[in-house]
Amino acid sequence: MDISQTKIPKPALILGLLGLIPFIAPAVTMWSGDAMMVGGALSLQFGYAAVILSFLGGVHWGRALAGDRFGPTGPRLLWSVVPSLLGWALLLAPDSTVILLGFIIAFALAFLVDIKAVKAGMFPVWYGSLRKILTVGVLAALLLTLAAGFSAIPVGA
Repeated sequence: MDISQTKIPKPALILGLLGLIPFIAPAVTMWSGDAMMVGGALSLQFGYAAVILSFLGGVHWGRALAGDRFGPTGPRLLWSVVPSLLGWALLLAPDSTVILLGFIIAFALAFLVDIKAVKAGMFPVWYGSLRKILTVGVLAALLLTLAAGFSAIPVGA
């Protein structure tokens, strides 16, 4: 196998890791105990989570349009819009715990779909490795935010 297929390109790794900041910063803020910042932190994390879910679906939409054997089939195009719809629906939920649990499930599901796509040859092996690293970071941040909601720290929203 070609090393370019297995080694995560440095720009993708750096940009991916930087993309974790909007997940981690609100989680840290939740644990700061500053009740004035909690609501804003949740809004920022939830909004960013919805945007990133849309991005993950867009990766599949773009892949479906590449003009090769992984062309625009119904199931592929359907999956490509599901993350966006999940993110949007979660933003409408009235309870921050439900929203967090929903995002945790959605990101785990998106990871599983991406790993299946990597195994099918739709994406290079490095994409699966990158997705694993980033998914662990996202899930950790969301779980920290969720845990803050069950601590003595007031969680608002």
